[in-house]
Amino acid sequence: MRESGSRRALQWLTYRGVSALLHQPRALRLLASLVRHQPWVGRFAKMVATRNEVVACLQRPLAFSSTVNRPNLVAGDFVIGMESGPRHDSERHLLVSKLPGPDAFARHAADASRQRIEDLLAGPERKFDLLDEYMVPVAWEAISRAFGALLPALAPGDPMLMNIRYVGAHLVVGSIATESVQRRAMDSATEMNAWVRGQIDDLQSAWGMVSASEREEVARNVVGLLWVGHPATAQSGALIVQELFGRRSERKLAQLSSLVRAHADPWQDDGLRQALKDHVLELLRFRPPFPMLKRDVRRDTRYGPEGENPITGGTQLTLLMLGAMFDPEAMMSSPTRYEPGREFRNPRDRYLVFGWGARQCIARDVVVEILAGALLGVLLLPQLTWADPWWRRIRYDGPMIAKMRVKFRKG
Repeated sequence: MRESGSRRALQWLTYRGVSALLHQPRALRLLASLVRHQPWVGRFAKMVATRNEVVACLQRPLAFSSTVNRPNLVAGDFVIGMESGPRHDSERHLLVSKLPGPDAFARHAADASRQRIEDLLAGPERKFDLLDEYMVPVAWEAISRAFGALLPALAPGDPMLMNIRYVGAHLVVGSIATESVQRRAMDSATEMNAWVRGQIDDLQSAWGMVSASEREEVARNVVGLLWVGHPATAQSGALIVQELFGRRSERKLAQLSSLVRAHADPWQDDGLRQALKDHVLELLRFRPPFPMLKRDVRRDTRYGPEGENPITGGTQLTLLMLGAMFDPEAMMSSPTRYEPGREFRNPRDRYLVFGWGARQCIARDVVVEILAGALLGVLLLPQLTWADPWWRRIRYDGPMIAKMRVKFRKG
């Protein structure tokens, strides 16, 4: 009994520690720098932090597999937890073929963001929760319309939105989550699976997959898209605003707000939207939603610049994605400088925050479009700032940002 209690205490400490570390990008950058400059640290901790090492591991999905995510897939089987191979390729092709193009998501996000901002400006309050009252509904409107607007509307505060967020947050640290967190995620997953299957006839019709044999295929992929895409997008929206708030000395928020307000109709300006997408990618480089990734080592193999590091099959390797995106050797200018539209030595590294190659996030462009629309709306709120003192500006639920209250000037 004592041993079990000690194990639970260690699991709780590990869960809390890792959850906190995920929200400390500067600390992770220091760790990555240490791993880069002291290779023995990386060998001891089974970590890689240079751009070339991280990408090399992502390009070897059979040796360093994302099956590490499989225990976390409490909402059902999905491509991110599949071994690379024919089934993964088939599932990925299905999803890509059923999703609308990024332009459709851009329109949906802009419509949702514009409506939320108009409501906020017309309402009596000048304080609001950036997550539950803005990013969550904007991301939901943009993503749910990918299914032909057939999913029921979910208003801010709807329990189903929280169920989706809990399950999504579980993805980040599911393998080390405590028993109570695992149980809550399973309960939320049960609710979410039942809710999606309650709309299955309309969803099958929207996807053109109406046979009985395709019923489960549609259901689990819709669930997968929702519980991975929605919470990660909503949290990313909060992270980019947090990063902008942290750059007040550079007046980044004020400069961007002035840029947006200089346009008669910013919602229709393609040049402005492209500029905002550049800012979104740079903000996510500094504060990514997944700064670290775990990979299962499927067999005894080697890694490192010259393949000099042996690693045993059955263990795990940690890819410090944040380190790769701050590797001085990977970019044309100082990695610590905030530089939207920056040049990388390899242009594909512009989207490294979304992974690499065949395992890169299928919704890469979709997420950037949604976040650009959401950021545009936020920049239209006059004198946006924190609503609470520094010690309770952001409230966390494990790895998930639970609340982030902000305020703006009325009139």
